[in-house]
Amino acid sequence: MSNPGQARRRDLDVVRALAVVLALGWHFARKPTGVPPLTWAAAPGGSFGWAGVDLFFVLSGFLIGRLVFLETRRTGRFDGWRFSVRRAFKLWPVLYLYLVVQALAGTDRPGDTSGSLWPNAVHLQNYLGTSVPHLWSLAVEEQFYLALAVLLPLAARRRVRPRTVAAVLGAVLVVALALRVWATARGWGAVDVQWQAQFRADSLAAGVLLAWAAVHRTDVFDALRRRRTPLLAVVAGGTAWLAIVSKSSPWGMTAGYTVAWVWAAALLLLVLDARWVDRAGWVSRPLAALGRNSYGIYVWHVLAAQLAIEALGRDYADGGGVNLVVKYAAALVVGVVATQLVERPSLWLRDRLLPGVAQTKAEKPVTERPTMSVFISRVPS
Repeated sequence: MSNPGQARRRDLDVVRALAVVLALGWHFARKPTGVPPLTWAAAPGGSFGWAGVDLFFVLSGFLIGRLVFLETRRTGRFDGWRFSVRRAFKLWPVLYLYLVVQALAGTDRPGDTSGSLWPNAVHLQNYLGTSVPHLWSLAVEEQFYLALAVLLPLAARRRVRPRTVAAVLGAVLVVALALRVWATARGWGAVDVQWQAQFRADSLAAGVLLAWAAVHRTDVFDALRRRRTPLLAVVAGGTAWLAIVSKSSPWGMTAGYTVAWVWAAALLLLVLDARWVDRAGWVSRPLAALGRNSYGIYVWHVLAAQLAIEALGRDYADGGGVNLVVKYAAALVVGVVATQLVERPSLWLRDRLLPGVAQTKAEKPVTERPTMSVFISRVPS
């Protein structure tokens, strides 16, 4: 989640773009269009686009975890309050504007919408329900990071060793899977298992664990990144699983989400500092531009598509190529506008009022391709 004044990593924006394209496909591309090229292009999103959220989770955990561990290593403490306020500047303006517009213009207007929207304002929609179900993932993230903001300062004050922190993160990976197995065996619904934080914290914890390795065990992290063939095999095998096994099946509700974060972590490691990102600029630059606007696109895409289709009329409401193109176009346009007019000014104000820890020291420009040690210190926050 970058600051407007900082140099951005194109490879990270490419990962954001892949995640948001998958997520949009899950919501837009699950019906046949009647136009083979469009159907083929949208097939991954329509098949396993829900895993785009896990890719967001792993990337978010990696970036936030890196900030946390670098601050702790540099200062010997972690300011959870500062961290939480800076995240509020990032998330809330776009989100709250969306909730207001949704209350006024959404399909549930005007009676019960406000009652089903309010949990989103306090990040409890994954437990209390919501009329905008795609926002459940924001609640999982914020609940996870609230726990991080409370527990990590305590760990820093008690001088908990980094290895202990890594062990706790590893335990989260195991416990979340065990809880999913337990809940599935007891007949819990697929939506509850997908949405509730105790079942989904492993994707975020996996990203934070990668960040721990990048900061505290750089040699291990670099060795893992260099294993391109095994990483490609994991991505290929994970893609096959996600495309074949329904997330609502018993296997999908349990091992499926573990496969999703392993797949996402491998994909992230493959794209990080990958040479093709620079060499194939004709592909990576448009993807990076999309990634820079991914948060606004994700928050607004369902409502933007709904209003655009309503404007076209009933003839385009039931699928088809025009329906799909209009939905994607509306989501991109509205998401970019929300990013440029709401998110970026909010980040500018945040960095004037409450600069990040890394922004308090001037950094020398990097004039050559970054090594991993430079990468660790310069990934945007």
